[in-house]
Amino acid sequence: MSYDLYFWPSGAAKDPRRLAERLANEVADGLVADKRVLAFRSDLLRRWPDLADTIAPWHDDLGGRLAWGRTDLADRFVGVTLPFGWEGTSALPFLAGAYGLDSYDPQAEQLLSPGSLPPARSGRDDVALVEGWVAEEHVVRLLRQLSAYIGYLCDDLDEAALVGALDDTDDEAADGWFEYPLVGTPPLVVRLARAPGAAVVGVRVDGTMDLVLATRIETLFDLL
Repeated sequence: MSYDLYFWPSGAAKDPRRLAERLANEVADGLVADKRVLAFRSDLLRRWPDLADTIAPWHDDLGGRLAWGRTDLADRFVGVTLPFGWEGTSALPFLAGAYGLDSYDPQAEQLLSPGSLPPARSGRDDVALVEGWVAEEHVVRLLRQLSAYIGYLCDDLDEAALVGALDDTDDEAADGWFEYPLVGTPPLVVRLARAPGAAVVGVRVDGTMDLVLATRIETLFDLL
């Protein structure tokens, strides 16, 4: 059993059901080229390379795969056909929202809000660790946003705890990381360390995270 999802620039469709029907036949009149669509598509294939077998429309990012249908629509919309229970399903609307795209489920005939899918299709795929990099001046902003994701009240005391905390850190040393807990739902431990000779900070977020939260955190690293 499989089902389809469509993604296009937010607000572009007055009648989402009708647009999805047209896109199924590669009729994209009314949609203009938008670099956010290509960026979203690239992120999808980076995170889930298996989508190369089910993504539409065709684009040269599929490498040696033979072209089918039109080859000029990849910056207008993204369509995917997913097997029921596919691991990343519940994260897709949030990821699309981060790129300014709407998500449409033609089976339910409705737009999906970021980070959610109808309960029958949402699932849990626990993630224990998410890693990334942020500019040092964005560390406080990172903690604030992580706290917001898990319902933890990040206040002045939390920010004060960071003063000087990174001075002796080194991301190349096993014991060179500063640890800071965020007691929310779920609880997370954030580990921070400077990269020698660079103005970036390595970040490791530990905890029992579902795929939606893990995707939010990965996207946050990309934005900071």
